Amino acid sequence: MRRPDTLKGQLILGGLVVGLLLAVGYSVLSAHYFLRGMDNMTRALMARVADDVAGRQGGALPEDLRKVAGYHLSGDWQAMPEAVRRVFRDAPGEPGRLYKQDDGNGLQRPQTFYVAMRHPTPEGSLFVADVIASSPPAISPANESLNSLMTLLGLGMIIAVGLLGALLWWLRHVSRPVNALGDWARGLDAQRLAEPTPDFGYPELNELAGLLRESLCSAHEGLAREQRFLAHASHELRTPITVLRHNLELLRRFQQAHDETWSPRHRQVFARMERAGTTMKHLTETLLWLSREEGPAPPGVRVDLEALLDAQVAELRYLLRDKAVDVELDTAPCHLTLPEAPTRIVLGNLIRNAFVHTWEGRVVIRQRGSEVRIDNHQASSKMAEADEAPGEVGFGLGLRLTAQLTQRLGWPYENLPEATGHRVRVVFDARDAGPMAEQGMS
Repeated sequence: MRRPDTLKGQLILGGLVVGLLLAVGYSVLSAHYFLRGMDNMTRALMARVADDVAGRQGGALPEDLRKVAGYHLSGDWQAMPEAVRRVFRDAPGEPGRLYKQDDGNGLQRPQTFYVAMRHPTPEGSLFVADVIASSPPAISPANESLNSLMTLLGLGMIIAVGLLGALLWWLRHVSRPVNALGDWARGLDAQRLAEPTPDFGYPELNELAGLLRESLCSAHEGLAREQRFLAHASHELRTPITVLRHNLELLRRFQQAHDETWSPRHRQVFARMERAGTTMKHLTETLLWLSREEGPAPPGVRVDLEALLDAQVAELRYLLRDKAVDVELDTAPCHLTLPEAPTRIVLGNLIRNAFVHTWEGRVVIRQRGSEVRIDNHQASSKMAEADEAPGEVGFGLGLRLTAQLTQRLGWPYENLPEATGHRVRVVFDARDAGPMAEQGMS
């Protein structure tokens, strides 16, 4: 797998490339103008010697070979030294242009340099040539030029290395507060959020740290408010639920004493009231448990998962009134030791959401062992799109509570949106529930 590029790596790479390009470019440019300046000096010196010789001749150019100030001069190219004529072959054609040659082959340093020029005078062209040997101990202009060129290139490399070193130092100096900001952000918790924001040396980093702190403080306060609300609401609901359950118990005793006066309809309504009271009791206890970051899980009991699914589907079928929805329930016998209240809440939320958000189509509920899968399929994709917005609102707390419960209890849970509905899957892992069940409620 390719490692993602980091900002620091990109800065270092970019700085290295820019530094090398600048160093190499300026070194090549300096060497070019250095050689060009040496050529201009040589051409000016040769022109001055040629003008001096032409002025002494009094109107006639010398046909023989003369040597003045180390330069060979003659009005006839054929009078030039044989070595010069062999190197250049043809006489210089363009007046005032410096022609250069050497005996090097590209792999080793040349030992001899040849320069020649056609210098125009009022009487005609005067040829000027010079043979420069670079072998020691002679000190020649070619030797000095080559040494100066090598010195220039060496200085360019030194400057390049210095520039790269300065760039690396700067990057290290700048990245230190950035790394400090990252370490500070990773270590933020409730205690450190209450402390003042440290100074990271740069106003931009301090502003970013302040924004991070404000954002996390806002999220932490919202989470704390939600936990306080759940804890307070669950705690306050325990009293009216207890009163309701006590009155239901009194009503049950009255029903037992006057059983002949109760119709099957009365018994059915009373059974629903009892189930609702039990569900509210379990829900408040579960919410209180969720509001605490630590604490033992609700106690585990022997749960018939197949019977629990049948009961939940039968209890929530009223949500499918006036809807063209088919329910396919495929279950198998399975008994597990699980916390009963969270199991009821999870199954009830998932089945309720599937029934509420299916207007026309099919709901398939399959259970094999501890795994339960619920698929709701809309008959029309347009209906699914129309139901998407209210589905978001309807799912809200139910699915959030389901996700928190499954995560807290270690039950694998998936919620996958599809083109025409949703597919949810949950595994009630009895192995994870067993140890927690032994701890009991505090």
